[in-house]
Amino acid sequence: MNTNKGSLSGIRVLDLSRVLAGPYCTMVLGDLGADVIKVEPPEGDETRGWGPPFAESESAYYLCVNRNKRGLVINLKTDEGKEILRDLAMQSDVLVENFRPGTLKKFGLDFETLHKINPKLIYCSITGFGQTGSMSDKPGYDFMIQALGGLMSITGEPEGEPMKTGVAVVDLFAGQNAIIAILAALQARTLTGRGQLLDISLFDSQLGWLANVASNYLISGNLPKRHGNAHANIVPYQSFQASDGWFAIAVGNDRQFVRLCEMLGRPDLALNEKFSTNSVRVQNRDELIPILRSIFITRKANEWLADLEKAEIPCGPINNFDQVFSMPTVKEREMLIKMDHPMIGELPLVGSPLKLSDTPVEYRLPPPLMGEHTHEVLKSLGYTQEQIQSFISRSASS
Repeated sequence: MNTNKGSLSGIRVLDLSRVLAGPYCTMVLGDLGADVIKVEPPEGDETRGWGPPFAESESAYYLCVNRNKRGLVINLKTDEGKEILRDLAMQSDVLVENFRPGTLKKFGLDFETLHKINPKLIYCSITGFGQTGSMSDKPGYDFMIQALGGLMSITGEPEGEPMKTGVAVVDLFAGQNAIIAILAALQARTLTGRGQLLDISLFDSQLGWLANVASNYLISGNLPKRHGNAHANIVPYQSFQASDGWFAIAVGNDRQFVRLCEMLGRPDLALNEKFSTNSVRVQNRDELIPILRSIFITRKANEWLADLEKAEIPCGPINNFDQVFSMPTVKEREMLIKMDHPMIGELPLVGSPLKLSDTPVEYRLPPPLMGEHTHEVLKSLGYTQEQIQSFISRSASS
């Protein structure tokens, strides 16, 4: 049964965040049905200027994480701005912010202050290093956290320089952790009737996502190495070059390796005591991989992929974005959507990966223009037209 209402319908989220981690978190909450009010300073979310590319002066970066939000501009340096934010906090279930620790306390908008006037408020702070610890006062950005937290040391070619990932994954890790914490706090509130402070940091999030690589180090004491597109614990599980390009295979167990060797016409490799199990293949990768490379280079990638699929060996081409977004499955899975934007017209966006049978995500609002819903939001708080216009004028000139 489809209820035509999002899972978070009736939940209001006050979004004071900028850039990526916080806006990604609140966009997902909005996709799930929450009423998200994006509050920006007079100069706007800095990602509005992070281009090119731009679509009618709106940066692609800003557009990617700000749908399903109403936009409001508030100058926190004014008394009116602080009063409006307190009024909004009184009527909100969740507040998300990513200011440096202590910043909002100066404005009387910290958790302790707002919790007194709205004990049910769930207050989510996303920072570089958290609210506690010796590094809590330091700013944190995705790139520096990838470096500081060890991710770059395990990314890149073995003899190359340490590399960051192609997407700001630390910001996205933190945003996802914020979503999980908010959903947990909403459930806890149904039991206790009280909100709570959620302390999410980029640094913690990255360490939490080091997963098996961190465990390998903690158990063995051996520093992990960079393996390029290969896997530290599974062989062969990497990219290979065909005669006309690159493709990837992921041999996840010994049965698949036997099938691979049979498909290649080299069943002897699976019988070789150096390669018969994954653990010995990992130890002897430097001997096995050159053999496989010398075979794969002899045919075209599509020919290999067709044979690999017949042998039920996980594989795939290494696609560019043109190829990715032209795949039928992207349309079938609704991972490319289009929204009507007041300036841009038809705006293409990546769809939500969340598929819920009874309460599916909805795409209600395109990313808001600067202050697009200021009148609407203030009117809902009981402000008159004259008060709204006076506030906007004073806020802009302060």
